[in-house]
Amino acid sequence: MPTYRSLYTYAWDIADIGVTQFVDEVLAMGITDVTLATAYHAGKFIRPHAKNPPYVIFPEDGVTYFDPDFERYGEIKPQAHSDDAIRAVLPALLQDGRVKVHGWTVLLHNTRLGAAFPQYTVKNAFGDGYVYSLCPMQAAVFDYAVNLCADLTHQHQLSSIVLETPGWLPYGHGYHHEFAQVASNAWLDNMLGMCFCDACKTAAKEKGIRVDALQTRIQENIKNYLALPADANADQAASWTQSDLLSDADLLAFISMRQDRVTQLVAAIRAAIPTTCELAVIPTVQRPTSACWTEGSDLKALSEVADYIEIPFYEPNANRAIADAWESLRQIGKPEKIRAILRPGLPDLNQGAELGAAMTGIQALGVKDFAFYNYGLLPQYQLNHLASTLKERS
Repeated sequence: MPTYRSLYTYAWDIADIGVTQFVDEVLAMGITDVTLATAYHAGKFIRPHAKNPPYVIFPEDGVTYFDPDFERYGEIKPQAHSDDAIRAVLPALLQDGRVKVHGWTVLLHNTRLGAAFPQYTVKNAFGDGYVYSLCPMQAAVFDYAVNLCADLTHQHQLSSIVLETPGWLPYGHGYHHEFAQVASNAWLDNMLGMCFCDACKTAAKEKGIRVDALQTRIQENIKNYLALPADANADQAASWTQSDLLSDADLLAFISMRQDRVTQLVAAIRAAIPTTCELAVIPTVQRPTSACWTEGSDLKALSEVADYIEIPFYEPNANRAIADAWESLRQIGKPEKIRAILRPGLPDLNQGAELGAAMTGIQALGVKDFAFYNYGLLPQYQLNHLASTLKERS
């Protein structure tokens, strides 16, 4: 099979120079595939090599970069990007035909839909809703995610669809103007990231989990910690999390239930999309990847229902990226199931200088497929470095 050398990108960056020039440019770099955002959340991005303004862009929140067929949807329907030229990029890129195209599809991180359907958002142990995070245990949310992927892939002949945020988002996920005067840590984020919406509680009770008592324990633990005149360091927080998992059977069962739901969702998407379209899952935004359970991801189970697990090995140096790849492979078992994503510039891999070392080390584990993030965000000199690194390995 040909290797996968994909470049993550946004439609606005391709529209800036036109599809033909964009494809000419990436082919010259040694790129064979493009992973294009087809459904995406809000943000604020600086475009260091933009040819035309805006140089700082605020994308429309929670929209698709294709025209949805609303007949495919139930209660929750997507909203398309307002600019016809932006929506035209995907079909034009496919029509060009010189690179394989993969649909980077953000599923449940959607503040626009969360604001429209607050009853379907994640509710923490205190009942506070997270407007940016739809809960996959909610039937309407589950159906929306399946319908979105089926709609996209039946309209457009993608080589694969790449799913991001199929599960529960962590508490700290860069929500705009996110303020705290309390030091965060992995334990606190995990506790605040547990969802106790009506659907999660009903599902837990059906499995015999004493979810009301669990919710009360988590409430008290959070309140007691926030009242503590001290902060936990990373090692302490990791130990607390491990202690909870080993000592609280209901918490462990609750986490397992969440993992089962995410696996069920990915399996349903796999069944709903064309057999000619492969399915990849980005299991987590956590570092290291082994923390993916906090979002409901089970690497082994997901690898059995998806074609690929596409993992962001976003680390400050090559050694840590290689170690993360080793641990991920230990869980998944098959290197051909893994696609690696690397950032060939800030803030990773010693500002991109260790890109080649990371690729060499990860390839030595048997992983052959790589993607790189992100065309529009990287300065030109780092794109040039990526190109030279790929050419050295061609």
